[in-house]
Amino acid sequence: MTGMWIGMILLALMTGLFLIWPALRRPRLTERLVAQENARQLANIDIYKQKQAQLELDLEEGRITEADYATLKAEVEDLLLDDAGEEKHQRWQLPGKKVVAMATLAVLAVSLASAGFLYTQVGYAPALQTYYSQQELIREGQQDFGSLLKRLEDTVQANPDDVEGWSLLARIYMDMGRLEKAADAFTELLRLQGPNARLLAQKAQALYFADGNTLSSRVQQLVDEALELDPGEPAVLSLLGMASYQQEEWDEARRYWERALRRAEGANARESLREGVNETRQRLGMEPLEEGGVGFNVEVSLSNAAKLLVDPRATVFVFAHPQEGRGAPVAVTRLRVSDLPATVYLSDQQAMSADNNLSSVDEVVIQARISNSGRPQAQEGDWEGQTDVLQVQGQQQVEVEINQQLQ
Repeated sequence: MTGMWIGMILLALMTGLFLIWPALRRPRLTERLVAQENARQLANIDIYKQKQAQLELDLEEGRITEADYATLKAEVEDLLLDDAGEEKHQRWQLPGKKVVAMATLAVLAVSLASAGFLYTQVGYAPALQTYYSQQELIREGQQDFGSLLKRLEDTVQANPDDVEGWSLLARIYMDMGRLEKAADAFTELLRLQGPNARLLAQKAQALYFADGNTLSSRVQQLVDEALELDPGEPAVLSLLGMASYQQEEWDEARRYWERALRRAEGANARESLREGVNETRQRLGMEPLEEGGVGFNVEVSLSNAAKLLVDPRATVFVFAHPQEGRGAPVAVTRLRVSDLPATVYLSDQQAMSADNNLSSVDEVVIQARISNSGRPQAQEGDWEGQTDVLQVQGQQQVEVEINQQLQ
């Protein structure tokens, strides 16, 4: 029976790896070409800005109409994008929960994605060689997961600046329970990406489990560093809630988990945190959190022009403003440009105060803003996008494209 469970776990890990490997490696495949064309891209962007400025001057002096301005502006952006050679791609979807369905979808996805990926994304001789190496890894992994993991480790050791490779290794090590190895992988990611509250929290989680579910000194140091960078980081708050729960400090656990719930991403994460909160509330004789309520699943994306011009390290704020646009937002959360496209959740849990939340208004406008300064106040040069006026009722799915630069 133990052998069967081990086999099932390995099969699940292999399936997930087959599905996400090409998507995670795509930035690495095009890195060399991007470096070679970087100077030309910067020159193109300068030309774009000059043409944009000329169009604005022509509009201001009456040489063109508003309609002509919009048309010409779109043409300039299209020319910039055509020259940049940017290609759209479809987001990867994780397979279903059933093991048989996962295996079937994995085989189909690898077969179909390989042809599409090769045709639309690889297309360059150096990257093509890397792509074929990946396919060899996948074929070997279908027969021997241990061999696949060893090859992946060797590949990352030979290319120590491979962010995607270290990210993949960290996830695999965590799933396999090789916690010290996972912590080492997160250390490499921090070396490559710099101070990051989410990565510090993930490393702290690995070491927390490695140290027997205790907040050891090395775990506490990582927690302190993460909280200094971002006091509301849900991953570190979830960890602190778990530690408090195991010490039977129910109110402390509740407080940490309720704070984490305000910024939790994804339905599964929110549901898990809600269950933990309600269990501690029950132990404390408190009323449970409402299961329903109002909320918006907001899919945030970038326009083609924004993809070319924004800093991937910049902060993205997502607000729900009262319809009249006055006063503080009734819900707010944040992420990074590098996380986009992404779906975030806005509800009463993301309110800045208990008496000024989504439930207290009838209509809102949802806005997403890229802040170069890292502050929520709008400044010249920031990018933003927003929805039309929305009725606040039940659970809703909306989309916001960040497509306007503030002047």
